[in-house]
Amino acid sequence: MTITTVAVKAKPMARTITVMGTVVAWEEMPVGAEVGGLAIAEVLVDEGDEVKRGQVLARLNDSVLRAQLAQQEASITAAKATLAEALANLKRAEELLPKGHISGQTADARRAAAGTAQAQLTLAQASRDETAARLAQTRITSPDDGYISARTAVIGQIVGSGDQLFRVVRDSRLELDAEIPETTLAMLAPGLTVEVSAEGIAPAAATIRALAPSVDVKSRLGLAHIALPPRAGFRPGMFAQASIALQDSAALMVPSSAVVYRDGAGGVFVAVKGDTVRFRKVETGERSGDYVEVLSGVAAGDEVALKGAGFLEDGDPVTVARDPEGSAPPLAKTEPRPK
Repeated sequence: MTITTVAVKAKPMARTITVMGTVVAWEEMPVGAEVGGLAIAEVLVDEGDEVKRGQVLARLNDSVLRAQLAQQEASITAAKATLAEALANLKRAEELLPKGHISGQTADARRAAAGTAQAQLTLAQASRDETAARLAQTRITSPDDGYISARTAVIGQIVGSGDQLFRVVRDSRLELDAEIPETTLAMLAPGLTVEVSAEGIAPAAATIRALAPSVDVKSRLGLAHIALPPRAGFRPGMFAQASIALQDSAALMVPSSAVVYRDGAGGVFVAVKGDTVRFRKVETGERSGDYVEVLSGVAAGDEVALKGAGFLEDGDPVTVARDPEGSAPPLAKTEPRPK
C-alpha cells in the first residue's frame, strides 16, 4: 500500500481551560437605619433600581424630631437673651466696682451669672445639633453608586437602630468566583482574558481581577475572581462557566486524520525502516484546528502515516510517498526480504 507520512512536530498551541463558578457581587453594601424607634414613612426605590451616592432610598417619620428641633431653637433664642442680659449686668458691675458703688461679691455674682448663661447657650446649641443630626438620619441614603440587590423596607415598619433595610451592589460590579484546580492555578495571572457564559446569556469578554491566595484543603480548588462587564445580563447567584485563554506553549502535534483506533485504543502508524509501519498507542490532548496534541507514544521527528492510515494494520509493508507538505523524506531501503 502506498501511504503518505508526516513528521511529528512541536508547534505553538493556544491553550484554554474551562472552569465553573458562581456570579457574586464585587462588593455588596448593607444599608440600615441609624436611628431607631421610628416608622418608615416612604420607600423611594425597589430591587434592581440604579442609585447614586447620597440618593434618598427611604424616609422615616420625623414629626417628633422636627418638634424637638423647634423647641430647642426656641431654647437657644431664650439662652441668647439671658446671656445678653448677664453680659450687660457684668459690664455695669465692672464699671461701678472701681468707684465703690457695688461690692466685690456682687461683681463676682454677675460674672458667675454670665458664665452660667454662656454654658446654657452652649448646651442648648449642642442639643439642637444632636436633634438635627438625628433628623438627617431619618433620610436613608445610598453610600455609593450601584443598584439595589435586596430590599426589606416597607411603609409603616418600625425600625430599630442598625436594622438592615437595603443592600446595594457597589458600582454595579459583578464578578465570577471560578473554582480552579490547584495544578492549573499557577498557570493563571491577573489580567488574563476570559470568556464567560451562562444559560440564556451571550458569552461576554471578561478578565481575571485577582487570584485567591489560598487553596481549599479538602477540594484542592482555588478561586479566581473574574471581573464581569457591566450590563451583560449576569445576576448574583447565577451559575456560569469561563473559558480562560492561557499563554501559547509548544506541543507535539499531528494531523487529526493520522490518529486511528484499533481494538478501542487510539494510536498512529509510525513508518520504520524496512518499509513497514508499526501501530503505537498514543495519548491525545487538546485540538487546534486540524491538528491534535500528542502527549505520549511518539517523539518529535517520527514519521506517522497520514493518507491511507485507516487501512493499515501493525506490521504492514508500505510504499512511502511524500507528505502533503513535501517534507517527509523517503524511508531508507533495506535488502529485499527472502521469499
